Amino acid sequence: MDRFDAVVIGGGAAGLGAAYRMAENGLNVLLIERGENVGEKSVYGGRIYSRVFEEYVKGFKDAPVERWVKKERLTFLDDKESVSIEYSSDETCSFTAILTKFNRWLSDRVEDTGALVVPGIMVEDVKLNPTRVVADGEEIECDAVVIAEGVNPMLTMKLGIRGDWKPEEVAVGVKEVFKLSESEINSRFDVESDEGVANLFVGYPIFTHGGGFIYTNKDTVSVGVVVRVDSAMKNKIEVYDVAEKFRAHKDVATFLKGGSMIEYSAHLVPEAGIRGVPGELHRNSILIAGDTAGFVLNRGFTIRGVDFAFYSGILAADSIREAMDIGDAGLSGQIYENKIKESLIMKELEKFRKALNVLENTRFFDEYARMMVEIMGGIFDVREESNRLYDVVMDKTKGRKLRMILDFLSAFRGL
Repeated sequence: MDRFDAVVIGGGAAGLGAAYRMAENGLNVLLIERGENVGEKSVYGGRIYSRVFEEYVKGFKDAPVERWVKKERLTFLDDKESVSIEYSSDETCSFTAILTKFNRWLSDRVEDTGALVVPGIMVEDVKLNPTRVVADGEEIECDAVVIAEGVNPMLTMKLGIRGDWKPEEVAVGVKEVFKLSESEINSRFDVESDEGVANLFVGYPIFTHGGGFIYTNKDTVSVGVVVRVDSAMKNKIEVYDVAEKFRAHKDVATFLKGGSMIEYSAHLVPEAGIRGVPGELHRNSILIAGDTAGFVLNRGFTIRGVDFAFYSGILAADSIREAMDIGDAGLSGQIYENKIKESLIMKELEKFRKALNVLENTRFFDEYARMMVEIMGGIFDVREESNRLYDVVMDKTKGRKLRMILDFLSAFRGL
């Protein structure tokens, strides 16, 4: 029977972070990934926040970054019109990347540190007393396990660490990638070759919990929609149809004109914030990390997941190493719980605990998105006489001023 100090299940950001850190600290590590190649099952929107990778990954300057995000746009859409708010800065804390390429690059770094990476294998079970991983009909003994199986927590549920996601706790995302020349992207988005744009959309065609996105890569553009599962069920929304309507809107289609679709994918995304983090994150020396643990923060205009996943893997690795240094791997879980509680991940999730209350208010996705477009349309309408700003705002907010004030105060406090 093979034996390792630790086994990592899953070749996404969390699993790669755990394997990298443990191998770097001298542990004998096996990473098992069910995809035929590390990264091939990795799906996300398109943007990654960089700090933890710059801090923990040696040689990060050589990572396959597509573009550094220099422009942030928030767009309110109606069926024919739009209003955009843009923030531009030379300082950046995030980048766009093709996640398959990025995770493969991380996997190479993991192997360079001495870990064994084995793709194309499904883990069937994880057992306690002693700790074992059952994969491909074989049992592998180890002192500790990090489960980073993503948003589908099959092994985690089997161990009783967490339950399955509820419809209101996850969203389904559909992403399409369009091929364009680098010069076309630079021209259409008004950026230089190393600069990127992250554009989030609210309103049409969803008008409920969810929105659209566009991220610029070097010579491709990632575009898509995300809709919370319970809203899709309640409103009988076909997410694939919504993605087509979004792509066809003139203010989206302009960016994609002449491009060819080269990739189409769909993925579930945790949306519950701190409510989606289970009461326990371990069973003795079996630890869960990344999306499996619910470490995703959605504030409406920023979404953090990949960096939280990678960092949780780092913390899991450090916890296992500390427990082994004192001669009791069984303490890994409790050490990990303590590290997570004190980490930036939980501080951020706790700070924005009320964000979910705000994002559950469908008026922000429907009524207020339409209102923004209507107000701006009224201000710039000069077909005959001009409209006073006061008159336009009073007219478009008639009968909903108090409710709107209360909603926006809630948003200011929660987001």
